Amino acid sequence: MEELPATALGVRLSDSILLAGERRLSYGSFVLSRSAKKVFKIGRFGIAGAGIIGDVQTLTRIMDVEIRYYEIYNNRKISTKAAAQLLSVILYQNKWMPYISELLFGGFDEDGPKMYILDPIGSLIEDDYAAVGSGARVAIGVLESEYKPNLSIDEAKELVIKAMKASIERDVTSGDGIDLLIIKKGEVNEEFIKIVE
Repeated sequence: MEELPATALGVRLSDSILLAGERRLSYGSFVLSRSAKKVFKIGRFGIAGAGIIGDVQTLTRIMDVEIRYYEIYNNRKISTKAAAQLLSVILYQNKWMPYISELLFGGFDEDGPKMYILDPIGSLIEDDYAAVGSGARVAIGVLESEYKPNLSIDEAKELVIKAMKASIERDVTSGDGIDLLIIKKGEVNEEFIKIVE
């Protein structure tokens, strides 16, 4: 499969998850937008994606509804693992007409922070750090060389920004700022980091 345009990455710490995505929306070598959001908050979870932005947005809306439905119907909160498995099933059910996206899904529950990587047909992998999209090769090199599970949130934030900046410098389909989602116990915070290119 050809690399999907954009870069999204995430790291799992002992007490939080950080998900990040850049803002450029491109079609081939043409930049359609410099303000396309690719990192989304879904209740107490987060999702970051690369690929066709409409597919990522649609999956985010579907997951928002499905998570709410599950929690109302079962009268309890869904775990991060169960929510990620639900997303995996949704992707697999559409394998003949797939959502063209690579996703990172993360959350914090009684088992602590969890982060999962999903491909367009629903493969589900839990990991400590990951990068998806056309800038992933560069970003994963930075993450792999400097990641430690005991990093503080500020240190992890610096690492995520460094990895994303490296991708932005070397991938024409990535750029125009970084959206960052920080998921901790009981709170999810969104930030935007402007990048001067």
